[in-house]
Amino acid sequence: MTDIWEWVWGLEEELQAAGQHRTAELINKILDDRPEQVEAVLPEALAAARGLKNPWLEVYFRHWALHSRIVQDGEGAGSLHEAAALLEFAHRDDALNCPQSVCVTQDLVCCYANVDGLGWAEERMALSKETLDRIEPSRICYDCISREYADALMDQGRYAEARTYLEEQEQLLREAGNDPGESYKTMIARTFLHTGDPGRALAMLDAEEESTHQWTAHQQQILRAQCLAELGRAEEAYEALPAFGDVAGGHYLRWVAAAEAIVLRAPERNTWQLGRQFATAAADLDRKGAHRNCITVALQHARLALARGTVWSARLTLEAARRQLPLLRIDGGAAEAIATLDRQIETESGRKAELPVPAAELLAHLKTIEQRNPEQDVELLSAACVERPDDTELVVITSEAMEACGAPTKAKDLLWDFLRRLPDSEAVALRLLDLSLRASDAQIEVERLAGFLDASQPLVARWCRARFAHQAGRWREVGELVDRMIELWPEMPLTGARQLAAHAAMADSNFERAVALRSALVERSEEPGGHDWDLMTAASALGDWATVRRSAARLGMTLTSDEGPIRESWGWVRLSFEEEGRKRLYFGERTGPVTAQVVQVGPPNEPQHVRDEVVFDAKPLEAAPQDEEERKQWIVPFSVVHVSKRGEYVSWFVDGAHPGDEHFKAFRDELEAKAWPLWVMNPEDYAVNDPEHEGETLRGIYFFLATPAATPPSQIDATLRELTAGWEHPWAWRQLAQAAGTDADHHQHITDRYGL
Repeated sequence: MTDIWEWVWGLEEELQAAGQHRTAELINKILDDRPEQVEAVLPEALAAARGLKNPWLEVYFRHWALHSRIVQDGEGAGSLHEAAALLEFAHRDDALNCPQSVCVTQDLVCCYANVDGLGWAEERMALSKETLDRIEPSRICYDCISREYADALMDQGRYAEARTYLEEQEQLLREAGNDPGESYKTMIARTFLHTGDPGRALAMLDAEEESTHQWTAHQQQILRAQCLAELGRAEEAYEALPAFGDVAGGHYLRWVAAAEAIVLRAPERNTWQLGRQFATAAADLDRKGAHRNCITVALQHARLALARGTVWSARLTLEAARRQLPLLRIDGGAAEAIATLDRQIETESGRKAELPVPAAELLAHLKTIEQRNPEQDVELLSAACVERPDDTELVVITSEAMEACGAPTKAKDLLWDFLRRLPDSEAVALRLLDLSLRASDAQIEVERLAGFLDASQPLVARWCRARFAHQAGRWREVGELVDRMIELWPEMPLTGARQLAAHAAMADSNFERAVALRSALVERSEEPGGHDWDLMTAASALGDWATVRRSAARLGMTLTSDEGPIRESWGWVRLSFEEEGRKRLYFGERTGPVTAQVVQVGPPNEPQHVRDEVVFDAKPLEAAPQDEEERKQWIVPFSVVHVSKRGEYVSWFVDGAHPGDEHFKAFRDELEAKAWPLWVMNPEDYAVNDPEHEGETLRGIYFFLATPAATPPSQIDATLRELTAGWEHPWAWRQLAQAAGTDADHHQHITDRYGL
């Protein structure tokens, strides 16, 4: 099978050898499953590719960025121009032979599918066929492009034809030594579902192991759920369906179809929470310009909303469908489907919500209801708002119910209408700020609100700008805005503003300012508490141990020293580091109220924190377990806010047969004397092959060994060889041997002999 990645990994090695480490790193970073992380590194990646004058690398970077947005996130019209431009670039003479230039075709075809799968079906098939005609079935791309052709057939309802095509293409793939991937087999299963044979589709899924890749695993799980629903096994289907919040936007259409299939067989699952998820999906597809997909989801939502008796929700989501209707390339029955639901909504609209109590008493009445339903609440609250248009609390609660139903835009419209009439309403302004900060175009929305409030509520206007600056990570701007607020309104406590500025100062590593702000908050607080903990975090980062001791004393803590750095031994903690958009947890030893040292060795080729001395936020990341036995084993997790001193270690992987407790203790003691910590990773039942006795096993062990970054690999390799010399069973450390320039094949031989 042709390896289309060979050039990529070869280039990565060349870049590493040439000292272009960051560009080599970007080759892997662009493959991240999270579109927001890919977009964050794309400008740097493109600049590097263009600086190297390497059009193949540019095609590679641009393709994966588009793939992330189009395939994973489900973007449509917003990416269409870029996808077409990249196709043109990838077909230039200096880029055409790049293997990923074929992938670029898939980007455009998928984008057409997102925009209007039915409307662009013929073009998708033509483009796919043209691409298949110029590549060999031995290439991985043959699998991908064949699926795109079949997908276009299915969007036209030609499922049996799609299956026949996929089976014919599969034969070509296998003859060329190219085994179809998991997504290919899942697509064949989907054709059986849609030709009335969900049992056959389910059998195909059962015959395959679930993918280890999250994207494909969700694809399989969603199809499994729909098959089970179609077979009448609604509860199993519900259990099989992945949580809506876990799936990417590219899965929304099929997730909604599976959820609807479940509800049709289990009407009790048709809840307002499900309605919120459908509404969220429709709004997201609306925003992304996925015209037909948005209409499809909106119609499904409206039907289920009417079945729940919530006309307001059905009418609202149908507005999105109407917006997308003129943008379709082919109607395909969409207009009639919308019109049919419109008529049903009009029929139901005649039954107006009757308030159970006078409008002035409605909020108090709703608070007495244990199981609240926001969709039903909205109907009542909206009617009450008509009677009491100037009731601030009523309009705020109504907006909260609307947001709970997945309608934040409608909630903002309601609040804006109120604020234009009564611009002095602080509660409404602050509620609108919260919604605006969560919007996709938050900067525009927040500045619009702040500009409106400049005349009527200047303090709140500045607060709006400070909140957005904080959200955007513009730390110094937060401080400047808050300083101006304190200067202009000295009589106001401005506790929230000072806390915001202190947090920004911490994020900006301006610990002296953070201590000053948090000290002022402590002085204003009558009782010791949260402000003291926050002050200790800032003071620990600054190294102001006298201030830490004062707050510790206020909180009733007893420390073992009276001055200088605090060095306690308070047991284990878990320490969370935020790195490249991911949270990684490491075990550490707590050395003070808000300080710790990392003791866990991290894996090779990942950020290493062992022996780092850190400051953490005192608020635990998790609540303690309710169960008493679980609580005994629980180790509190905290978020690291500052690394006071870095350990400066790297790590290596070592694997092999356990030498016995006495040998291993002596080995470990020797390494600890050199300040080379290790972290055993293997489970208790880990076993390796006994090469002298076929079929028998030996107790095994594997661990990460940390060594100072400045220590030459050759010295580490020599030390390990010396310490393990004479052992009955040798260990393998191939990665270290490669770095040391010693015999890596020897370690590969050990790996093979012992089945490591």
